[in-house]
Amino acid sequence: MQGSSEKTPLRFRDPEDGQVDVTDFLEHPFGFLPIPIIVTEPAVGYGAGLAGMFLRPREEAGAEGWARPNISGLGAFATENGSQGAFAGDASRWMDGRLRTLVGAMTGKINLDFYGVGSGLSSIDQKLSYSLQFSGAVAQINWQLAPKSPWAVGMRYVFADVDPTLRSEPLLPNAAERARVTVSAPTAILEFDTRDNIFTPTSGVYAETSYLAAREALGSSDDFERLQQIAMGWLTLSKGVILGARGNYTWSSKGTPFFLRPFIQLRGVPAMRYQGDQMASVEVEGRLRLEGRWSGVVFGGYGGTRTERESTTSTKDVTSGGLGVRYNISQKFGLDVGLDVARSPGTTAVYLVVGNSWFRP
Repeated sequence: MQGSSEKTPLRFRDPEDGQVDVTDFLEHPFGFLPIPIIVTEPAVGYGAGLAGMFLRPREEAGAEGWARPNISGLGAFATENGSQGAFAGDASRWMDGRLRTLVGAMTGKINLDFYGVGSGLSSIDQKLSYSLQFSGAVAQINWQLAPKSPWAVGMRYVFADVDPTLRSEPLLPNAAERARVTVSAPTAILEFDTRDNIFTPTSGVYAETSYLAAREALGSSDDFERLQQIAMGWLTLSKGVILGARGNYTWSSKGTPFFLRPFIQLRGVPAMRYQGDQMASVEVEGRLRLEGRWSGVVFGGYGGTRTERESTTSTKDVTSGGLGVRYNISQKFGLDVGLDVARSPGTTAVYLVVGNSWFRP
């Protein structure tokens, strides 16, 4: 008697509710989620690209293995202002999830406007347009302090080679004399994580404290430091109503390359538009489950920067907000996808969201 070689066909609908669901495809080897990259970032203009996200559930960990799977991804993009790039990365967990590794690499060219690059206070609202030709890599390792503990310690190493080229007429003295920059920096990390899911959390807290120290002795162009504190949390207020909040504080020392100075990161706010020696921001989000797998999202945020020049201090702030929609494309992974439309003074932007807007693997 011959054995049957027929394979079970892939399902793209959940047999329980009949809705579109890609879990069956993602669970299979070489199955991946194709992610169209729709670029509407005001800082670089409209653009497009394509990425692929490969999810590898850690089946031995049970439900936890789907809530925190191993992830690999790669992609490329280009925008109307000439920016382009390609990237690849992997985030995996080992030894019953206690050891976590992250590696990634990226190369490309980004055309951006930077504010407050000069030495005078009058330059705070003046922009300089630079083209950043870059290539870089990151490697990180985290160790969970005890089984099932929310605490972990780690080390991240960043290497980047950046060649800035001024694209606009110099508005400030010596603005064009920007030498090639090399960043070689270890970063110490302390992490706390009680999220119920890394993609679309409904409860829990994630916090990370990181301290980067670039040193000439390690190959960096200059010595500088950068401290960042991120905290975010989610709370289910009632059935189908979830509240989220994210806070971010970043400080950089003298000597930090102008393209690495802290800037306000909020939906609807152009990247690099509000830079300073210090930056603080907060964003809140409400998510309401609607019919079936659909959800509606409303969000708003506030951020400010502080820059010290000799004996004078300058501050800038901005608010933003918007609406979004989500669809739960994989119930088993807890993965939502959707769109956000965000607004800040003088700017409107659209974002494609995979998981959540504050995603951290």
